[in-house]
Amino acid sequence: MTTRTHSRSGTSPRRPRDLKTSLIGHIAVVAVACFVVVAAIAVIGIDQEARHRASATADIVAKHLNLQLLRINAGFDLSNRYPDWDALLANYPADGQCLRLENDNGAIVRSTCVGTPADTVPAPGWFAASYQLLFAPEQDAESAVAFKGMSYGKVIASSDPEAVINEAWQQVKQLLVLTGLIVLALSVLIFLAVARALAPTQQLIDGLNRLSAGDFSHRLPAFKLAELHRIGEVANELAGTIETTLAERADLSRRLVNAQEEERRHLARELHDEFGQNLTAIAALAASIEKSAAPKCPDVAEEARTLSQISARMMEVLRGTLLRLRPADLDKFGLVESLRQLVGVWRTSSASKTRFEFDVPHEITPISDTAAVHIFRIAQEGLTNAAKHADASTVRLSVEPAGTLEASAIRLTIEDDGKGRRQNGSPTNMGILNMRERVAALGGDISFNNRPGSGLTVQVVVPVGAGPDQPGAPRP
Repeated sequence: MTTRTHSRSGTSPRRPRDLKTSLIGHIAVVAVACFVVVAAIAVIGIDQEARHRASATADIVAKHLNLQLLRINAGFDLSNRYPDWDALLANYPADGQCLRLENDNGAIVRSTCVGTPADTVPAPGWFAASYQLLFAPEQDAESAVAFKGMSYGKVIASSDPEAVINEAWQQVKQLLVLTGLIVLALSVLIFLAVARALAPTQQLIDGLNRLSAGDFSHRLPAFKLAELHRIGEVANELAGTIETTLAERADLSRRLVNAQEEERRHLARELHDEFGQNLTAIAALAASIEKSAAPKCPDVAEEARTLSQISARMMEVLRGTLLRLRPADLDKFGLVESLRQLVGVWRTSSASKTRFEFDVPHEITPISDTAAVHIFRIAQEGLTNAAKHADASTVRLSVEPAGTLEASAIRLTIEDDGKGRRQNGSPTNMGILNMRERVAALGGDISFNNRPGSGLTVQVVVPVGAGPDQPGAPRP
């Protein structure tokens, strides 16, 4: 038996992320972190290389000048040619470097600067500002010029900060492009690999949705992945346990309800045979006493008349009790006519307040006596709830066959245009509990759905048998 209700939640939980998307997001975060580390290492290397290059340039130029002083002292060169600066410009300085020769007083003797190529792409402003904040690209490298203990000044080599920054930016840009390509390739490969590995999860989700919907007979297949395979095993074990528990519960409910109906049948028979006959005898005896005592003992006749009235009232109460215990019409006329008369009783008792309708769209095939009793009781509870709690102007009861060629079933529908069922209504309403227990006893399905606008639709589908599981032949 499955009970379906519609409810709304006040809060909507955050939608979980897809596993493949989550993995790619983590890969992107790791790649960005790796890129930052590698770019920082590259920028630090470029700064150190620029310093080393400036120092090496200053040392080499100073050595050339020392060699020229040696040649002049040996008579192989002219003193007026010192410093032979133009000869040094063939190889030094490099792009973006400046060289100058200062005497001991700090005056510049000779100097030259080499700019950067015209096609060099300048670095963005944010990168230049960050580089200058973290490093000092304008620092100079010095090397002394001396011969025979006499100082002739010093050579100073410096790098143009803009050239160093542009060089660092080119390195970072190349790393950025390379990292982007690697991340893209890894993301595509991992997405495809994970999508292929997790392809069975859709089958797993579909199976779990079927179990969630109440189809506990469904079993998940075996999966190749160990984790999915274990999830499938646990889900199947849980479904089997629930299915067994529900079957045992349905069987117990069926036994209890059947025992209840049998007890009611027995009690109704005992009341009818014992109390009914005794009350009839009392009424007859009181009538006889009244007739015999009327001429001579009016007081005794009056008491006999009172006794006859009391027995009549007791008989009416007994008939009502017998009707609640075991509807006589059900045994005599069958399910459809009993339901028709039940609706007629409600139509008469409610006067003009609520209109009760009964509909049988299709002929009902013979069903077992036990199933007919349960269906009648379910309809009785449903009409009682609608009449007492729905505050409806119209209540409609319909019964029709349902099911397939392999299994027959009865669909019972109770519709009203009242105030409907509150979403937070009490689930312990005795009428609803009784209906659910009887549906469970028959292994059927019951649903409560608020109708558009207002009102409630209660639909019950129960399988029925044609065999006479109770005394008496089955009736439609």
